[in-house]
Amino acid sequence: MKILIYGEYSGYGRSLAKGFNELGMNAFVFSFMGDGWKSIDGDIKLYEGNKLYKLLQLIKIIPNILSHNYIIIMNPSFFNFKYLGPLILFLIKMKSIKTLLLCAGDDVEFIKQGKKGSLKPWPYMDIPLSKSKNSLFQRKRDKFINILVAKSVNKIVPVMYDYAEAWRLSDFSEKVVDTIPLSCDGDYKNEIKKTGDKIVIMHGINREEFKGTKVIKKALERIKNEFNDLVEIIYPERLPLSEYLILMDNVDIAIDQTKSNSYGMNAIYSMLKGHIVMAPSTKNCMEEFNLKSSPIIPIIHDSEDIYIKVKELVMNKDKLDNLKIQTRNYALALHHPRIIAEKFMELFKNI
Repeated sequence: MKILIYGEYSGYGRSLAKGFNELGMNAFVFSFMGDGWKSIDGDIKLYEGNKLYKLLQLIKIIPNILSHNYIIIMNPSFFNFKYLGPLILFLIKMKSIKTLLLCAGDDVEFIKQGKKGSLKPWPYMDIPLSKSKNSLFQRKRDKFINILVAKSVNKIVPVMYDYAEAWRLSDFSEKVVDTIPLSCDGDYKNEIKKTGDKIVIMHGINREEFKGTKVIKKALERIKNEFNDLVEIIYPERLPLSEYLILMDNVDIAIDQTKSNSYGMNAIYSMLKGHIVMAPSTKNCMEEFNLKSSPIIPIIHDSEDIYIKVKELVMNKDKLDNLKIQTRNYALALHHPRIIAEKFMELFKNI
């Protein structure tokens, strides 16, 4: 069985493929441009060049795309016009290739429901979105591609509550299946990093307004002023994924984001590295995953909340290593590539 992951987000596509390959399938990732500055190579990718050069590359790889039994689409935007999306989607349908659409990032439905106030908290809740119809998944062509892809696929698969709820409220709700959590092939540590003299706290800088970085930094400045001899605070910014994962080796506590119900790939990479993770983990998130609890330290978009919870960790340094182990084990149980691939294989049987 050949499976193509169509698109890449933060190593999620690569992780999915790894899980399928562990089960004996032949899975590949079409990563387009390597997910931007994160430089995540795929098995199939487009190389830098002018529009004509990229177009010729796309045409050349179409037979490869059509050679797969199943195609998992990372986001409708990967089928936009500049990537010959409608043509390739038509050929996929003509070949009767089974397709799944993932709800794993910003898309038309996520923006639409967020603007309606149906998703709370929402990453754009305090970010002024342009009223122009040409902004952020509100253009007519974006909506057209969204409808085209959603109508064409066999099933729609959310990865977390926030995206699941947006699509459950869409015109395509009948195609939405139970949530399958993110897959992550992060660098699993058998031995966690023991907490040293200084507690190293990290918040990665990327999409600052979206992630709530201003609020996080405000809380951490208070921590630094109060516990300067006990903590080291780092803010890695826009590193290639491989470099980012190496830097993570020295971290004790990772703060992910603040304005959602759920956490993303960055948080899971941290869990697998043996970090204590502070991230959104609301009742909605837990219920979506059919869990009653988790070792994640839940935070909201409030600097006081973050300050209090970081301070509690710093004041209870002797308990950190045990919490690190619990967090790593949680990620292995919920997000291991093989476990996630098995869930998709069950879904394949019903489409």
